[in-house]
Amino acid sequence: MSPTEIPPTVIIGLHGILQRHPWLNRVVERDPESSVEEDVLGLAIDRAGAYGWQTVSTWLSENGQVTAHHEPTAWAQEEVGGDWTDDGRVHQLAWAQAGVLSDSVLPGLPVRPIALVLSETLARVGEVTFTGLHALLPLRAGDRNTAFHQTELAPWFGLADPDARHEVVVTVSGLPTACALDEDDVMSVCDAVRDMAQDSVTDFSSSAAEVGLPPGLELDLDRVLHTQGMREVARFGCRTREWSPDVAVWLLEMVADGLRGAGLSTQLVITVSLAAASPAPSSATA
Repeated sequence: MSPTEIPPTVIIGLHGILQRHPWLNRVVERDPESSVEEDVLGLAIDRAGAYGWQTVSTWLSENGQVTAHHEPTAWAQEEVGGDWTDDGRVHQLAWAQAGVLSDSVLPGLPVRPIALVLSETLARVGEVTFTGLHALLPLRAGDRNTAFHQTELAPWFGLADPDARHEVVVTVSGLPTACALDEDDVMSVCDAVRDMAQDSVTDFSSSAAEVGLPPGLELDLDRVLHTQGMREVARFGCRTREWSPDVAVWLLEMVADGLRGAGLSTQLVITVSLAAASPAPSSATA
């Protein structure tokens, strides 16, 4: 990729409730012009470097001057942030925006490594109740088939309590003109996910149209430049034996592979979250 070529963008966001450790403010030396979350989430980028994923952008602008920097190997880091408002409500706790490299050392898009360092950073600073994640994905940039890798993970996620059941909902949003999915396309995605997941995910289907998303995962797509004009085009439901950022990424990547296999090659948003709890039925009164 040449220095003047702008790489496609991927954005990963983790949602939930964070109860910060009471000692956090005493150990974080905060820049007066930034927030605690901005400073701490910056450590996620350093953490990525420790895994061998050099993520710093190739070119940086300083006082209007473009200067060369060391080459990234996994993704070109752009921005990171989060909302740690302590009010007991769901927020987007951590997000990262990055440029996707055409010659990355990683197979496919860097969803799993970005989600990993973000979730590790959150776990470092408090107790997290994870409710879901979302990802802006440029499918064209991840044209290498990663279905084999997803299938390899099926036994890993099968190593879980066989009696545990978590109801999960997956949504796909995109520009209607570029993301039109007919019934055959949707069935193709379902079949692909079932093949990859084996029996570690059950009841994966498109019958989740009426399943609600938990608060905080209903994204305002028109508010963000990269997603303006996007609308939900598909919704799936399934059951898993565990609920974690790890299994959420797995589901997201399997759906992305299924969409790519159905011929989709465009920018879209996928969310994976726990299904909203159904309201308790009201008791009848005489």
